[in-house]
Amino acid sequence: MTFGLISWLKSKYADLNYEVPLWYPSREQPDHREWLLTNGLGGYSCGTVSGAHTRRYHGLLVSALDPPHDRHVILSQVDELLTLNGTVHQLATNHWASGVVSPTGYKQIESFTMLPAPTWVYEINGNYLIKECSLTWGTNEIHIGYTWLPDMDNPPDDVRLSVRFLTGFRKFHEKVSGSSDDRYPQFVSPNHSVIILNESAKRLCLTWNKGEYESQKQWWWDYHWPEETARGLPDCEDLFFVGSVSTTLDANQQFSIGASLDRPIEKPDCHQAVETALKRQRGLLKQANLPRTQAANLLVFACDQFLVGKTASEESELSVMEGYPWFSESGRAAMISMPGLTMATRRFDDGKRILRNYVSKIKNGLLPNRYIEDSKSPGGFEYGAADITLWWAWALYQYHKTTKDLEFVQEQLPHLIEAAGHYIHGSNKHIKVDPTDGLLKCSGVHQEFTWMDTKVADFPITPRAGKAVEISALWYNYLETVIFFARSLSSTDGSITELENLATLARQSMQKFWNADRQCLFDVINPGYGSSTLPEQSIRPNQLLAVSLPYRALTTAQEKSILLAIESELLTPMGVRTLTAMDPAYQGVYGCGFVHADQYHRDLSYHQGMAWPWFLGAYCDALINVFGLLPETTARINLVMQPLLSHLVEEAGLGSISEIFDGSRPHLPRGSIAQAWSVAEVMRFLSWQNRR
Repeated sequence: MTFGLISWLKSKYADLNYEVPLWYPSREQPDHREWLLTNGLGGYSCGTVSGAHTRRYHGLLVSALDPPHDRHVILSQVDELLTLNGTVHQLATNHWASGVVSPTGYKQIESFTMLPAPTWVYEINGNYLIKECSLTWGTNEIHIGYTWLPDMDNPPDDVRLSVRFLTGFRKFHEKVSGSSDDRYPQFVSPNHSVIILNESAKRLCLTWNKGEYESQKQWWWDYHWPEETARGLPDCEDLFFVGSVSTTLDANQQFSIGASLDRPIEKPDCHQAVETALKRQRGLLKQANLPRTQAANLLVFACDQFLVGKTASEESELSVMEGYPWFSESGRAAMISMPGLTMATRRFDDGKRILRNYVSKIKNGLLPNRYIEDSKSPGGFEYGAADITLWWAWALYQYHKTTKDLEFVQEQLPHLIEAAGHYIHGSNKHIKVDPTDGLLKCSGVHQEFTWMDTKVADFPITPRAGKAVEISALWYNYLETVIFFARSLSSTDGSITELENLATLARQSMQKFWNADRQCLFDVINPGYGSSTLPEQSIRPNQLLAVSLPYRALTTAQEKSILLAIESELLTPMGVRTLTAMDPAYQGVYGCGFVHADQYHRDLSYHQGMAWPWFLGAYCDALINVFGLLPETTARINLVMQPLLSHLVEEAGLGSISEIFDGSRPHLPRGSIAQAWSVAEVMRFLSWQNRR
């Protein structure tokens, strides 16, 4: 008989009034679909439906030591042993380097949901154990609760649960190799244990609301991460068993444990933690003011996961995480994602906080790229990309279109004008406007200037040196946007005349990209690499920006022809391919088809055929720009977005949208399980559909 998890949740949480998705995982093999919780500080909790860790990035408590940066695994996992009348049932699932999966607790998972918090139902001989996890927003705390529901016809007389705590303090990109000489000292008191994790006295604090704790000092060797094997990366680690707490379970009573960084939780209460999370979820849904469909709810919650700050305060600067579980914060992700993450969800003040934060970090007209937090660097933002500042104008335009807030535009306009001056006068040696045609030219064969930024052997796979079509389209849009804002504010800044003249020249020069033979746009003209001066003719999605942006320089006939090329050669159900399948360099499967693709082959395929969901947003914008708001346009957009809405609840990161998909069928999800750009663009058009 199927357990009624949704009914049980609604009986426990009176405020649960939205649709709850439900999954019934296979009992034949571990379900490796993933779930994600975030805390607004850069920290998270992430794992699989089966309970097994399949990545180095999985962990119950992963905390940012310098929010939202410097993330470390604090508590890796807990393993549960349920004893019924003397018979032990192991509920955990672990992969080992030997290839063995043991224990096989996944065989006892009856159902799973991730709302209002990740919840598992274990079925053991007609009895049910319900496990809930809740990561407290704005803190480095996680609560885990267990509720026992016995078989009413034949309840066990003796029910005990033992929960084992396993840790391995490390940067989340790394691995732990245990040693018999290594120990984590701990100090135990009633209902508390404090484990010293490193020389800086970082502490894992464990608490429980009842039961007996037994400390341990054991290394458990050779855990295996199957997903890291597939990525061609180190795929094993060791974990330290610090102790276990055991208790008798009473029917319908919750046993709660808590884990936190540095500050102990006084009294763990998972039920209260879930109620607090539910209250916040209800607030997000109310603010978004969208129809309460399952897809809309999940996307609203997914958008929230990418917004992070130094503290939980609304006065703190607000950043955007590019993706989970391994990406850090990113200026490019912030500018491309801001409209979907905040405007579509009616978080207008958060949109302003994002723009103010990244504009405050501008250097010589360039907004920062992603934050680097690996072990090989001291940490800090990358600079040098030409497109991020240009996306800023697009994001601000979307903000103004939604809010009509000219006061904030007036605050931003001087910075936009100043940044344009840096581009015009070449303050950055590799990025400068060509005065002969008004287009932006990038030089430097080893520099990554746009979103196509992967390198192999210090050379970009898709070189953007020269005049790249996406940079030129964004630059023209930037100029016209600044002019529009200046006119809206009746600005008398003398530099506006210079920008107007430059915009006129750039508009005319965009015709240089027209490829009459293929009836679409060249990818790069005046290339700054190799011996050839001929335009790069590869059919890529970058040209779509020349049709999708608010200000465009091409004729309607040209725009229709470009759309036709995109649809016939690049469009897939899950995104827009980065290269036509007709190209000899096309790679249709991530990692060039290798089962255990290393970094080289993953990078080689990343922009050579993978389908990117975020570009479907640009495609939908282009449809509206070219064909207008006809019923046929709306129907087409609804059709385009449907596969990603299905992906949201069917595969990879449940409740979110993946970074990339294979360009070739069956278009398997790849890369990060939750990507800001992907989620934001789907959210933007779901909101657009519902507000029309």
